[in-house]
Amino acid sequence: KLINDILELSRIESGYMSFDCDDYPLDALIRDTYQTHKILIPGQLHFLLEEGEKGLIVHVDKNRLVQVITNFLNNANKFTKGGSIRLGYCCPSGMSEVHLYVEDTGIGIPHSEQKMIFERFYKRSEFSQGVGLGLSICVLIVEKMGGRIELQSEEGRGSRFTVVLPCIE
Repeated sequence: KLINDILELSRIESGYMSFDCDDYPLDALIRDTYQTHKILIPGQLHFLLEEGEKGLIVHVDKNRLVQVITNFLNNANKFTKGGSIRLGYCCPSGMSEVHLYVEDTGIGIPHSEQKMIFERFYKRSEFSQGVGLGLSICVLIVEKMGGRIELQSEEGRGSRFTVVLPCIE
């Protein structure tokens, strides 16, 4: 896994990873992702889908975007023992961008660590799964699609990871 993650980072940064971008209806993409993960989220957690405006179109590499959302969902699952995980999207009024988010009621991230978690090999807990490259890869993928990642988190109350992408319609 470590070798594959390092190779993926290298390919993205060097421009050797191809992105197959096309126009996709956001509601179907998010709904499909929700259905896939619904069976993977443990029963003690409420997994909620929050759909925004219908008819929004994004120009993305669908598989890469799903990879990013999956990483967010896996992290939310890893750091949330009770409460809920929300997957959703919205289009803030007056903006030509869409916000796709994964929000949890997990352990949250201290303010002092919120920039560090996107750095390579950084892990909140040495005892948790993973090698600390997932969020670094996510940032590169989203930037290649013309977007950015935003984080809102409060220790002990949960986190919200948001992918902000340009919206076509």
